Amino acid sequence: MNDIKILIVEDEPQLLERLVKYVSIFCNTIYKARNGYEALEIYGQYSPDIILTDINMPKLTGIEFIEEVRKRDEKCQIMILSAHTDTEDFLKIVPLNLVSYLVKPIQMKELKISLLKAIDNLSYQIEINLNNGYSWKKDIKSLFYNNNLISLTSYEVTFVDCLVNKLNQSVSYEDIHYHIYNFDEYSQDAIFTIVKRIRKKTKKEFIKSCFKFGYRIESGY
Repeated sequence: MNDIKILIVEDEPQLLERLVKYVSIFCNTIYKARNGYEALEIYGQYSPDIILTDINMPKLTGIEFIEEVRKRDEKCQIMILSAHTDTEDFLKIVPLNLVSYLVKPIQMKELKISLLKAIDNLSYQIEINLNNGYSWKKDIKSLFYNNNLISLTSYEVTFVDCLVNKLNQSVSYEDIHYHIYNFDEYSQDAIFTIVKRIRKKTKKEFIKSCFKFGYRIESGY
């Protein structure tokens, strides 16, 4: 579960920290925001797998934030927190494909059930849409372009898998190297060689260069 990314959105500082502490039991990568605008910016940068958000927030409500997310992403697992069971809110969230609607004060047992359900849902999402018509099938670790398989060597597969695991994030040369070669002596040239070979098999834009740092692969919408 450690590779799952969760964004928690809550404008009440004490509750936000309490939620972060509890959710850290389930994963290491947790982003936090105190309003909808901040949450939307974090979502755009990191593409979290799960979102846990309050409804009533300043600047941009939880529902407005989720509506923006759903314009781009139908697979993200979303849970809502609310101090009220408002009928009007229920009508607005029905089309948003939520995992759960949790009423404050939050019962951690209920939150755990919702988190495990969200994580279970993610396990069925084995195909990830990438930029420029590419997709990555997690279960067989294979790259496709417009549903056509691209033949990759074992090192090339491991390279793509490394970047897909940190989708939309810049991954350093060092992190990539140790993901591929474990504890072998670091060699930036080895990484350059792998990228050069993959780029011969794909469009140049598929792997983005991050100047003097590393590479990234971006999601497709």
